[in-house]
Amino acid sequence: MWLNQKRKIGLIIIFAGGMILLVAMLIYVFNDGQPKTPATCQQVATALSDLGYTPLDTTDAYLKQDSHLKNSVAVETDTIRFDFFEFDNDDSASNVYTHAYKQILDYRNGHIEDVETEEYYANYRLYSLKTTGKYYLTIRVDNTAIYAYCDEEYTGELAEILDAISYS
Repeated sequence: MWLNQKRKIGLIIIFAGGMILLVAMLIYVFNDGQPKTPATCQQVATALSDLGYTPLDTTDAYLKQDSHLKNSVAVETDTIRFDFFEFDNDDSASNVYTHAYKQILDYRNGHIEDVETEEYYANYRLYSLKTTGKYYLTIRVDNTAIYAYCDEEYTGELAEILDAISYS
């Protein structure tokens, strides 16, 4: 009889654990797992202007590197550099993300203070690195890509931009 009661308790614990896991998965799917809507270059330029930056159209400068580039916009101040690229296909955006990712990897110093973040779900990929006072970031959402960097104390400025375009 004691063994039967122990078996029931074990089954209840397994059932409760399964329900908790199911709830956690549903929360992830309905929150973090949702695809992001890619921003357009015009939306990004408007958001940058609204935040007080002067966005520069950099399309002509980058068009030679990839003929699939529709538009690109950048901001460079004393504190941050932010580049946004919009392509007519996902592969070109993936190439920019991969190139930026590899470039950022070269900046790793191997210090214990280095902080790397990598996120990916649905149509969203992010990689960032904080190292020796610098912060580097690349993001891809469908046919768009971002490459940005700043001194570590200005990461809040980049976060404001990403919030404004719903890429955070």
